Amino acid sequence: MKREAFIKILEQNGVLFFKHGSEHDIYQNKETGKKVTVPRHGEIDNIFAKKILSQSKEFNTK
Repeated sequence: MKREAFIKILEQNGVLFFKHGSEHDIYQNKETGKKVTVPRHGEIDNIFAKKILSQSKEFNTK
C-alpha cells in the first residue's frame, strides 16, 4: 500500500502526526497516547501496516 494511503487510514483512526525522525515519522494516537513509527519509503507492506495500526491502538501505561 502506498504510504499516503496508509497515513489517511491512520488519521481516520485518530492517529496523528507527532514529529519527524531520521528515517521514519512518528505518529501518536490521540486517545491512548501510544506512539508508532511509520517508515518514509513509498510502499508499506499490508501486514506491516496492520501491525502499526494495531500497535497504535494498544493502551499505553507509561
